[in-house]
Amino acid sequence: MTTTTLSLAERWRRFVYLETVELFLDAMPRRRRRAVLAELRENLDAATADVGLTAALADLGGPRQLAARYLESEPQGRPTWHIGTLAASIVFAVWLLGTVVYTFGMLDALLAQSQASATAEGSFFGVRILAEAGPEVLGAEFRGIAWPAVAAMVVVFGVFSRVWRLLPSSN
Repeated sequence: MTTTTLSLAERWRRFVYLETVELFLDAMPRRRRRAVLAELRENLDAATADVGLTAALADLGGPRQLAARYLESEPQGRPTWHIGTLAASIVFAVWLLGTVVYTFGMLDALLAQSQASATAEGSFFGVRILAEAGPEVLGAEFRGIAWPAVAAMVVVFGVFSRVWRLLPSSN
């Protein structure tokens, strides 16, 4: 097998392609997925040496379609943990952004209200927020746990991970 030196752009394309295939192979068991990716990497290197990276990737097709072809032979019904984690992380980020915006709104209202130091108390999805603003001080204190946000993250994780696939099937 002859080796070819790929440009940085080609190495990046190869890396992104393989990572995307791996993302779509998440339903496959880890050991099998690693073996498939190692084989795919070897075959892609050999095809790149023969016909070039662009032609080799074109012959394989899109990463989603390639992963779908590999998954056709695999038993179905595994949870997709990484998708659930990503979805729960997005819910957390949205909640965190909402909390920050709410807190900044409280601080802005206190600063606009008076020249002296002022405090205000509020609540955002179960988290108590004590805000203090004035010429010498600007701060916020958070107490409690955002149970609605935690519940939303757990539900979103469960739905997007498809955790019901862990239950024994009735077949």
